[in-house]
Amino acid sequence: MAARPASPVRELIPALAGIAVAAGALALAAEIPEKAGLTSFSPRWWPEGLAFLLLGLSVLHAVLALTRPAAAAERPAAAHRTGVLRLTAMLLSILGYGVLWYYVDFRVSTTVLLIALVYLGGGRGWKALLVFPAIVTATLYLLFGVLLKVPI
Repeated sequence: MAARPASPVRELIPALAGIAVAAGALALAAEIPEKAGLTSFSPRWWPEGLAFLLLGLSVLHAVLALTRPAAAAERPAAAHRTGVLRLTAMLLSILGYGVLWYYVDFRVSTTVLLIALVYLGGGRGWKALLVFPAIVTATLYLLFGVLLKVPI
């Protein structure tokens, strides 16, 4: 069976969604109050930087979707039950992380979340399930909790 050429409109949907999310993030970042006389980075810097990065990548995605030959695009595979269950479990894990973080320290809840996500993503073995989450959690804690003094 010959592969049908994919419609560029179907390829544009994720790009347009990214542009919409970036525009929303920029609008929300504009609401962050700034103190007068700041000479360095303001509280808006990080959210605006991420929003502009998302906007740029989304525009690049749209340009590539429009300029790539239609025959090069492949039809996506059908969703399987296990993939849908994994995605649902990951989303529920992230929701549970928000609840757990309310009651337990950031370091504990983040480590538990990362272990769950790595396991659901197919990671096995002690390095993937213990070392990787510990390193990521320590890095996030040192960056935000210690260096930037964000109350986590």
